[in-house]
Amino acid sequence: TGGMVIVAAGSLGSTELLLRCRDQYKTLPRISDFLGEHWSSNGDFLTPAIHAGRTVSPTKGPTISSAIDFLGDRNLDGNHFFIEDGGFPDVLGNFLQERVRGRGRSLRARAFLRTIQYILRERDPMSFLMPWFAQARDAADGTLSLKKRWWLFGPRRLYLKWDIDESEKVVNAVVDMHKRLAAATGGTPIVPPTWTLAKDLVTPHPMGGCNMGTSRADGVVDHRGVVFGYENLYVADGSIVPEALGLNPSKTIAALAERIAKLIGEESGQR
Repeated sequence: TGGMVIVAAGSLGSTELLLRCRDQYKTLPRISDFLGEHWSSNGDFLTPAIHAGRTVSPTKGPTISSAIDFLGDRNLDGNHFFIEDGGFPDVLGNFLQERVRGRGRSLRARAFLRTIQYILRERDPMSFLMPWFAQARDAADGTLSLKKRWWLFGPRRLYLKWDIDESEKVVNAVVDMHKRLAAATGGTPIVPPTWTLAKDLVTPHPMGGCNMGTSRADGVVDHRGVVFGYENLYVADGSIVPEALGLNPSKTIAALAERIAKLIGEESGQR
């Protein structure tokens, strides 16, 4: 309850919250039937490549320092995507560094940890690995709903219904480009078996579910982030993005949130 409520729990969190309010607790029954529709993985894909004779060291320096743009008019055979160099933190090295700094440890324990830390510093265990990243404009045709795992038994959980058929072409275009780039740089690509065998994806950029639209017929919120049917209820996160961006979405989400905040301020000043 509140004079104004702003939901910003991300694509999965905000969608689940509103689904429970509408379908489970019946506290917001007027929310659009479009809730949960047009979910997107943003076409995220990772292809590691092994470079046996080359030092890559993805744990050092910035991640995503360069990219190849296949969006818009630069698309490849009608497939729109964005290729990036990847990186990830040195989890083990950082862990050991913090352990060495830890208080209350014996001199022998600290000496042992420093020795391991020195060995890892001299030989980067991930120096041979190149992670190729990508985002793509997938079909954005997933549907989120609440569903019981065992038919009539157990609690209702957030459930994703997503068919790969309409998005498979663009994902395969990403994979093919990753393979070409790995070969051109002397690497051997390793396409995740979760894709080659099961056609499953992992996404750090879930989008949609509370999509922005022109009315209840094609969206959950309007251009101000206001939920149709509830004037003082807002959604301000990636769940309102109505389709895949094919890019890292943080700036787009931030821009939408800033615009919503500005409009709230302007409307509050007029009241």
